[in-house]
Amino acid sequence: LEGALRAEGRPGSRLSCTASRRAAVAAPSAPSPRRDSWRGMRAGILVLGGTSAGLLLAYLAGRRHWRRRKPSPAALALLKTVDSAALEAELARRSVGAHVINTSVRPLHAARAAAIDAELSRLGVASPDALAPGPPRKAYETFARPREGEPCDDDYVRRKAPLMAQQVAFLHRHEQARRNELLRNVDDATQALERAARPRHNVTVVLDNLRSAENVGSIFRTADATRVCRVVTCGFTTTPPDRKLEKTALGALSSVPCDHFEATIAAVRHLRSRGVYVVALETTEDAIPLGVAPQLGDEGRGVAIVLGNEVTGVDKAVMEECDAVVEIPVFGVKNSLNVACCASVALYEVLRRWGKWESRVER
Repeated sequence: LEGALRAEGRPGSRLSCTASRRAAVAAPSAPSPRRDSWRGMRAGILVLGGTSAGLLLAYLAGRRHWRRRKPSPAALALLKTVDSAALEAELARRSVGAHVINTSVRPLHAARAAAIDAELSRLGVASPDALAPGPPRKAYETFARPREGEPCDDDYVRRKAPLMAQQVAFLHRHEQARRNELLRNVDDATQALERAARPRHNVTVVLDNLRSAENVGSIFRTADATRVCRVVTCGFTTTPPDRKLEKTALGALSSVPCDHFEATIAAVRHLRSRGVYVVALETTEDAIPLGVAPQLGDEGRGVAIVLGNEVTGVDKAVMEECDAVVEIPVFGVKNSLNVACCASVALYEVLRRWGKWESRVER
């Protein structure tokens, strides 16, 4: 019918036109060179765009990683030297007081302020105005100027005020000690950087399967104070980095080199092969008192001190591999000291033998 209408020059019906379009869509069309060329060009554009996007994402990820790199230890140490004086200057410039929240000061709560003032007076702080600027003043303002929604009932204030007063008083004493030029009981980043360049003492501390991470952290702090050449952890002794070690090491983990051996005997043999004199610190019948042990006096050769487990002490097989066994004399009911205390006594005795105490006084 459609062919007849077209032969007569008459337009086809609407139904026939629709049917012809459906037939044209259903019938497979012959390939067109122009269409194939356009499809190839479009595929090339998509591939090129995808590659460019991937390169861009990689570049941005690299910049993001670069920006998030950890600062160097030297930079962190220098940042620690910035004290509350800079904070005071900035607060004075803004003229907004010691406790800044979005450049506005929260209102003073009468009951909280009166409670903490009374507790501070009992602890020797006459008034809030006597507090050192910086952390002490900020801690005081945090309690005296509560945020919206914080509890302010009588029971809460009565229980919380003594605790906050203790914290504020401690921060006040700490800030005063830091500013006192005669005291040296506060870490100073500048001095730490200077001491980091000094040569280490030829002493090695070997830890034989210590079970307490707190004891190990305390030994690391003593090792930093005596500036030993390294600490060797053996067996299941906790090895840096570890959160429990940081609790008692107080930042000393990064300043003391550390090695680890699976077996303490292997560590002792390794040290002896390098000519180091290895002594075990243990209470035995034939142990030599620490104060008269001649094996601690050779600084050129070096000394390694083996400290044992808190319960079982230094393993017998390890003691047999050592050059000597020394002990710290005790005069009480207990026959030994805590292992961290033993480390402090032994290391400072070695430095005394080598004349390091006298050189420290001369400086």
